[in-house]
Amino acid sequence: MLGTILLCVACILILGFILFICIWKIRTRKFKPSKDKTGQQQQLNQDLKDAGFAYDLKNDLFYSVMDCWQREMGYCRLYDEGSADFNMVMHCEPVCFTYNGKRWMIELWKGQYGITTGAEIGIYNTASDDIKTKQFTGTYYDCASDDERLDMSFVLRKNGKVLFKRSGIHWWLTGFKLGEFSHLDTLTMDAKIKFPTRTMRDAFVNGLVDIGYRKKEYSVHSNMVTIHYTTPHSSQPLSNSTPQGILVQNTNSINCGLYRQVTGKYTETLDKLEYLKTAMPELYEFCMHSLYARSFYEAFDWLIDLIHKGHNPDPGPEPGPSPCPGPEPCPCPKPCPCPKPCTCPKPCTCPKPCTCPKPCTCPKPCPKPCPKPCPCSPATHTKRLPNRICTPCNCQKPQNPCCPCTNSAACECEEKNTEKGMCR
Repeated sequence: MLGTILLCVACILILGFILFICIWKIRTRKFKPSKDKTGQQQQLNQDLKDAGFAYDLKNDLFYSVMDCWQREMGYCRLYDEGSADFNMVMHCEPVCFTYNGKRWMIELWKGQYGITTGAEIGIYNTASDDIKTKQFTGTYYDCASDDERLDMSFVLRKNGKVLFKRSGIHWWLTGFKLGEFSHLDTLTMDAKIKFPTRTMRDAFVNGLVDIGYRKKEYSVHSNMVTIHYTTPHSSQPLSNSTPQGILVQNTNSINCGLYRQVTGKYTETLDKLEYLKTAMPELYEFCMHSLYARSFYEAFDWLIDLIHKGHNPDPGPEPGPSPCPGPEPCPCPKPCPCPKPCTCPKPCTCPKPCTCPKPCTCPKPCPKPCPKPCPCSPATHTKRLPNRICTPCNCQKPQNPCCPCTNSAACECEEKNTEKGMCR
């Protein structure tokens, strides 16, 4: 059963390979590279525009343009640590110092970037405090502004042989050789940086000394500092020496060999890439995005969002939920209208404003209307005698403030005093 499955898989692979060869032959049957090298270069640079790079025909290398989209991404240590995930394995040498109220970092790189061998010098600074989050604790730098760019140059060598040179006033001076595979310890970089002031120059030199550079590894002439960069003094990304880093380098070596084999019939890079674009568009796209592609920075979207939205470098305890607003003070019922001679109790007073969580409860309103007064009824006598009058009843003292009388009082009638005409 297993043998049958393996045989089927082998047949599928063979058929796929045959189909690939047929398609390749059909696409390239009538292919001839263009003789217009300027037109080829312009088309290639158009294809590279979204990647943030361009091609230098004279020196046969790729480089980062001044206002590439990577300039908005800044720099932090996580970029170096995560580079192996994107087929980039390089030596990193960050030099940190303080100047003019900012923390600066000038970093040198050399190594293997996918199917290219390359080198970089980047200038970064920040006036902000370090980031302190669960995912990352450290410094995030902004890319240098136009006013902060420096005059820089470098020569990249492999086994002592010059691969290429780069120079210019830049914030990120780079160069990459397509199809070149290199082990890290075979590369050396001689970099020169010219500083605007001696103060900045000295601060940078102190940064070199702090990470372990000795006098034979650098030199100073006026405001120019030259660095002989061979073995890095800084701590390197952990992935460089792990099985992951080794696997990435093996993959890079295979891809470089595949590129050279497929394009072997052509000698110029422009012809090679034009051929790939016609015969193998997928491989061509891979070449166009083998450097710092957008997918590299997309892995750090959470960090970029954090920076752009603003960050409290030393966050305190998370604020709890805002206190619940208490209900509005309870309206008191209006005083009870009572008919005279009835007297009502004092108007109701409302309690203090309510506090959460329990809502306030208002006292029950006074009963209204007040009960009607009790009538006073005169006493009745079975016999009304002459010369006698009945005095009005005298109500007893009220027992209820809302009721003037509880019961009627008996009337007392006495014999008429004919002289005074009064009841006694």
